[in-house]
Amino acid sequence: MVANTRKTPSTGSFRSVKPGTQKLAPPSPESVNQIYQSVKFRSLNLPVPIGVVENNAERPISVTLPSVMLERPTRTRRLSQESKPLALICLAVTAINDLWQVDDEWWRECPISRRYYQITTQNDRRLTIFKDQLNNQWYWQKRG
Repeated sequence: MVANTRKTPSTGSFRSVKPGTQKLAPPSPESVNQIYQSVKFRSLNLPVPIGVVENNAERPISVTLPSVMLERPTRTRRLSQESKPLALICLAVTAINDLWQVDDEWWRECPISRRYYQITTQNDRRLTIFKDQLNNQWYWQKRG
C-alpha cells in the first residue's frame, strides 16, 4: 500500500533518450544573472512599525496603529482608501496573553533578536506585536 500519493495530469507519451545523444550546455553567467534580476520577489507578512507605550518593566501598555490596520481588507475598501489620509488609533492593552523571545540567525550580518507579545486590546482584538531588541523599535506582525 502506498500512502499519500496523488495523480497528476498526463503530459503525453514519454520519449526515451539514449545516453550521450543529447548534450546540454551549461548556462552562461550572464544568462543566470539576467534570470535572477528578472525574478521579482514580493515579501509576505512583513512586520509593520507601530507606536507602543511601555511600563517600567518594558511591557506594552498601549499601542498606536493606523486605523486601516484594524479593518478587514476588502477590494472596494482598499481602492477607496488610497485617497484617504492615514488616521492613527491608540488602544490600551488589556491583557498580555503570551510572550516569547526569538534569537535567530546569529551568524548573519543582521541577526534577529525579538521579544514577541500576543496582546488583547481594549476593543477585544488580539494582536501579535514584537520589540526588536537590536533597534528598540516595535512592530505589528500581521497574520498571513
